[in-house]
Amino acid sequence: MHALILCSVQCLLALTWTLYVAFLPQLAAQAGLPRSQVAWILMMDQVIFVITDLALGVMADRVADAMRRLGGWVLAVSVVSALAFVMMPRAASPVWLVALTALWAATSSALRAPPMVLIARRLHGSVASFLVACSLLGVGLAGAIGPVLTARLRDASPTLPFIAASTALVIAVMALRWIEPAAASDSSGTADPSPASGHRPRSTHTWLLFAAFGLLALGFQIHTAVNSTPAYLRYVSPAKLVQVAPAFWIGFALCVLVPELAALRRHPARLVLLVAAACGALALFGVAAAGSLQALLVAQCVAGGLWGVLFGAMLRAALDAGHVGHEGAFTGLVFAVAAVAAFVRIATVYSGASKATPLASWLPWMPAVAWSMAALLLAALVLASAAPGRWHTRSLAKP
Repeated sequence: MHALILCSVQCLLALTWTLYVAFLPQLAAQAGLPRSQVAWILMMDQVIFVITDLALGVMADRVADAMRRLGGWVLAVSVVSALAFVMMPRAASPVWLVALTALWAATSSALRAPPMVLIARRLHGSVASFLVACSLLGVGLAGAIGPVLTARLRDASPTLPFIAASTALVIAVMALRWIEPAAASDSSGTADPSPASGHRPRSTHTWLLFAAFGLLALGFQIHTAVNSTPAYLRYVSPAKLVQVAPAFWIGFALCVLVPELAALRRHPARLVLLVAAACGALALFGVAAAGSLQALLVAQCVAGGLWGVLFGAMLRAALDAGHVGHEGAFTGLVFAVAAVAAFVRIATVYSGASKATPLASWLPWMPAVAWSMAALLLAALVLASAAPGRWHTRSLAKP
C-alpha cells in the first residue's frame, strides 16, 4: 500500500505538469498574454523550482527534526498548490495568471524532496530504497500516459482536467500521511545510524556527483523534448506520433525498479551510475543513428530504461550522502539540478539557438555526448572514492 500511494502521488504530480504545459498557451491567450510569452513563463517556473526545491528540502530536514509528523505540513502546502492550479483557468489577466503559476510552481515542490525525507527518516534499509524507486515509477507512468492524455484533451476546456487532477493529487497526499505514523512507531529507536565520519562524502566528491547528474539531466531534456519528435517523424506521420512517443517512458517504467535487485543493491550507487551512464550514452548514440522505426523504438526504450536506473540511483546516492539530517537538502539539490537543465533546454529552443547552423547539426548527438561526459566524471569519482581514506558511498541499500 505504501508503494502504491507514493507511486500515485508522483504520477499525479507529473500529470499536472503535463496538463499545465499542454494548456498554457490557451491559458495565456485567455489572460491576454501573447504566445511568445509562454516560454518566459516556463523559464520562470524552472527558476522557481530551483529555489523552492532547495528551500523546501532544507525546511523538510528542519521540520522532520522538530516535529514527529512531517505529512501534515506536506498536505497543507499541497492543498495550497492544488487551489492555485484549479484557479489558473479562471485567470482573466496576465498578473493573475503569472501569480497563480508562480504560487503553484513554488508549492508543488513540497511533493518532491519532502516525501523523500519522510521515506529516509521514518523508514530504513531496503524498504526505503524500494519506496524511492516506486515514487519514480509514478513519474514513468505519467510520462507514458502524457502523450495520449494531451492528444485526447487538445480541444477540451482545461477546467475539468485541472480540477480532476488536483482533487486526485490531494487525496493521494492525504493517503501519504498514513505512512508516517506507522513508520514512526516501527522505526523508533531503530533508525539507521549516521555514517562514520571517515565515510562521509567529501565536498569535492559531492559536487562531482551533482555535476555528472547535471550533464545527465541536460542530455535527457534535449533528447526527450527536442530530438525525439523529429526522430519519430522520419518514420511516422504526425497523426501516429502519439502511438510511438511513449517508448522512452515505457522503458523508464520497466527499469526504474532494476536498482532494487539484490545483485545491484550490493554495489555502491556511484558504480551503478557509472555503468548506466556509459550504457545510456551508447543507447542515445543508437537513437541518433537508427535506420528504421524498429531500431529507433528499441533504442528509445533502452535509453528510457537506463534513465530510470540513473534517476533512481542518483536519488539513493543523494539520500545516502545526506544521511542523517540533510536528506532534504541533497534530494532538493537533485531536483534543482534537473530544473536547471530544463531551463537551459527551454532557453535554447525558444531563443532559436537550437536552429542555428553550428548547433542544429550537432543537436541529435548532444544527449549522447552529454551522457558520455557524465560517465567520465563518474569514472573519476569512482577512482577517487576507491583510494584509501576517500569517500566510500554506502550501497543502494544495506543487505
